[in-house]
Amino acid sequence: MPYKTHFKNCLFLSSGLTLIELVIVVALISIMTGISYSLISSSVTKPEARDNRRMSDISNLDRAINEYRLDRGAYPGEAGVIYGSNTLPVGSTAIYNANMGWIKADLAEYLAKSPIDPTNDVSYHYEYTHNVSGYEISSRLESLFDDSNSDGGNNSEKYELGNNLSLIP
Repeated sequence: MPYKTHFKNCLFLSSGLTLIELVIVVALISIMTGISYSLISSSVTKPEARDNRRMSDISNLDRAINEYRLDRGAYPGEAGVIYGSNTLPVGSTAIYNANMGWIKADLAEYLAKSPIDPTNDVSYHYEYTHNVSGYEISSRLESLFDDSNSDGGNNSEKYELGNNLSLIP
């Protein structure tokens, strides 16, 4: 009989978790969940943040181009040339310079500096061109595809602004 009682007490003591063990497990699960969430959410929000900046920059450039046209009677730069924010034209001094930056015209009166795409590489950069009757500014977006699909332009992969949205292919 004493053997059965001793065996019962051992089973009772060895089964289950103590309160401290339970708290440690819950804390570890919480920490792992928090780390996973922060890694996943930052990979989603960074492209959106860059796209929001792109749309804001293009809007500011659109305003500057319209003010330039009102003041000077012509669009900035040479007609028919597609300017890219990732390429410095001959004779320009610096890509960020509003006075002869990536758009070969003096926009310093309208912009503190020329807007540059957050990544500014071959795939993601700003483009601008004009002809005598209109102009277009565009940029490829990373995640806000509804905006590039509903902007009224001819390219669903690019966010486009201007009064002739078929100038940039």
